[in-house]
Amino acid sequence: MKRRQFMHLAFAQPSRGVLVLAADAEWLLYAGGAVAGMISSGAEAHLIRIGNDERQSWDLQPEETALRNRRESEAAARILGIQSVVSLGFRSSELREVPHTTMRDRLMMHIRRLRPGVLFIPNPHAEHDRNLDRYYAGAAAEDAWHCARFANFLPAASDHGLVPYIVPEVYYYAPPVDPRRREPESTATFVPQPLQVDIGGAFARKLEAALALETINRDRAMRVKQTLAASGQRLRVLDSVDGAAARRIAEENVRGLARICAEGTPFSQAEEFRYAGIDFGIPREYR
Repeated sequence: MKRRQFMHLAFAQPSRGVLVLAADAEWLLYAGGAVAGMISSGAEAHLIRIGNDERQSWDLQPEETALRNRRESEAAARILGIQSVVSLGFRSSELREVPHTTMRDRLMMHIRRLRPGVLFIPNPHAEHDRNLDRYYAGAAAEDAWHCARFANFLPAASDHGLVPYIVPEVYYYAPPVDPRRREPESTATFVPQPLQVDIGGAFARKLEAALALETINRDRAMRVKQTLAASGQRLRVLDSVDGAAARRIAEENVRGLARICAEGTPFSQAEEFRYAGIDFGIPREYR
């Protein structure tokens, strides 16, 4: 079995732009620290929101939910240091109804427009993630990454300066709950490999950004309370789900994820990915 890879954020390539493709606002729970660290090292980052997050609220209509979550997602992105946010506006929990090629081509246009050196995408191969939007968005994002290099995809775009482009590094992100998630598969030539990234220096900013998602944080706290009540249990902090209680639950979640991802590493706080870098495209022995 291959040895697991660790990375300090200082090793990131600051001169290369970063593009984040996200199915929902919770992407920053799984990749916000790494992105913030790259920005601190000098990278310029951009975010493409694919879904509109219209489902993630408590006692709000979808239209109001989508509006609030867009504003809060943009605020969280500014806290991380992200330069721009583009919202595609596809309805959340209905991405399966969007033609794959439609979503792929929209994302491919942004890849060619921004020409990033680093791409973050939802991992469509994470069998444990039950959020199907991340599967459909991740599959389209992965396809966009592959197809953006070929001139016969969107040939008309080349006439307007959006010429083929290869993103050299891709980070696949997902919730860290699958016990098999750190097992290397095949070789880096064919399969993105496990990578744990130190986010200790960026954790405070990631936490601040996560706390800016007030609508989603209240929804999560209420659903935890609802789930506990269904089995006759309670959590004292949720007896009254006010802003403080929702922030407490959100903070514990962010800190807990960082601890889980750091297990087995020399780091105190980390995020984990499947990483496709130069070894993915060109085997070391041929270089």
